[in-house]
Amino acid sequence: MILSPRDALYASIAARTWPDIRPFTPVPIVEDLLSPRLYAHQRDPLAQVAALMRAGYRRVLLQAPTGFGKTVCAESVIGSTLDQDLRALFLVHRKELLRQTGKTFTAAGLHHGFVARGFPFQPDASLLLAGVQTLVNRLDQILPPNLIIVDECHHATAAQWARVLEAYPDAFILGLTATPERLDGRGLEEHFDVMVSGPSVAWLIEHGYLSPFDFYAPHIPDMSAVPNFGNDFNAAAAAAVVDRPKIIGNIVEHYLRLCPGEQGIVFCASVEHSKHVADAFNAEGIRAMHVDGEMEETQRTFFDEAFRAQDITIGVNVDLFGEGYDVPNVSYVGDGAPSRSKIKVLQRWGRALRTAPGKRRAVICDHAGNAVEREMGLPDDERTWSLQGRAGRKASGINDDAIPVRQCKSCYRVAPSSARVCPGCGAEASPTPREIEQRKGELKKLERAEMQAAAEERKKALRRQLKAEEKACTGYPDLLALARSRNYENPAGWARMRMSMRANYPKRFRR
Repeated sequence: MILSPRDALYASIAARTWPDIRPFTPVPIVEDLLSPRLYAHQRDPLAQVAALMRAGYRRVLLQAPTGFGKTVCAESVIGSTLDQDLRALFLVHRKELLRQTGKTFTAAGLHHGFVARGFPFQPDASLLLAGVQTLVNRLDQILPPNLIIVDECHHATAAQWARVLEAYPDAFILGLTATPERLDGRGLEEHFDVMVSGPSVAWLIEHGYLSPFDFYAPHIPDMSAVPNFGNDFNAAAAAAVVDRPKIIGNIVEHYLRLCPGEQGIVFCASVEHSKHVADAFNAEGIRAMHVDGEMEETQRTFFDEAFRAQDITIGVNVDLFGEGYDVPNVSYVGDGAPSRSKIKVLQRWGRALRTAPGKRRAVICDHAGNAVEREMGLPDDERTWSLQGRAGRKASGINDDAIPVRQCKSCYRVAPSSARVCPGCGAEASPTPREIEQRKGELKKLERAEMQAAAEERKKALRRQLKAEEKACTGYPDLLALARSRNYENPAGWARMRMSMRANYPKRFRR
């Protein structure tokens, strides 16, 4: 069989016969220089990234869920870069992440300088930690880096990010994100050549790297009259719906019932809404603080330090901590901000999924109807990502834009629609509850549930077929051929990952 040039390159990478560009160009990521402390599920994707860069791909995106350990992986590839006397640049898009990442690098023994307002400018450091807003004005004041790591790289399509990436055309670029597409569903193919995917959220939970969770939707606000603004709800109109005493009280009530005393984050629809929610928590004796992007730097720093020290129990914000903000002790997320953006919502929910000593389960309360009404499913649902964005996901054979779930009418627990018994209270799910029949508005939900159940059955059948096809593959050539037939973005990378998972976790693949 004659392979296309692209497939032939992937096959040569998998067989370790790829063309090695290192005699002509220094490649910053070298597999043998990666940290031995990495887990297998972290090292394997990085090894794929290293192989692709050796083969000449300069812009590689690594997609992995929140809690995968992207910062640890970044530390490892930076170590590989510095060990070769090369220069690295780590880009973030918010000041909170600058401070957080700087502390992490210092703890890892990575000496670094800053390119950011309010931090000492050290342009001669081999490792620079930069805020994109400052860097765009100092592009000619630093030495060109050999490696650029773009944290939360789904922001890379913004004009500022584009200017930075275009300023260093000879640099290798590693993008890191859990959700590799723009808020409007567009992909990142204009900025990255190829994508490597890590394990799924479900796999990380199953193997103890992420926390199991309970998901509730205690109140679903009616957003039918709220107009759109671009690809999302009009913020002011959405806030008017959810910033009401009954809904705010619902948030506090369910926190007290489900996870009292646990540290958590609440996402709100507006600054005023956030302040009202914080006041409601404080009124119940729960230490809460509102924080937003317009606050003075000293106030935001105070919150960050107090929250990490657990002097503040509940942090209330408006999308400030939806990406990259890592506090492992967070075991509760209250989502009070209606959104049509799956990227925003998944990033919010992921804040609660990190593991921590003594942490048994996370609790996620969707007070905005994002999981049920906007059909975004649950945090551990199987999702297919593509550099082409939403269009690429549909072309892969699984369209996860609408994932059917079922809400228990007794305890408000949300579970896959295939579950006939509520995992929270054990109540049996009734396909035609009488109370819904008596309400015209609720009858539409019943009709949608029936359609969703049928869609779920079709999706389950497709997934069974996909798993059966994978199980029938006896080795790498079969997996590579299967990946090509499915038009995957990186067939060789996918095949290598499957082979690695079979080797490391054989029992899982014998089931």
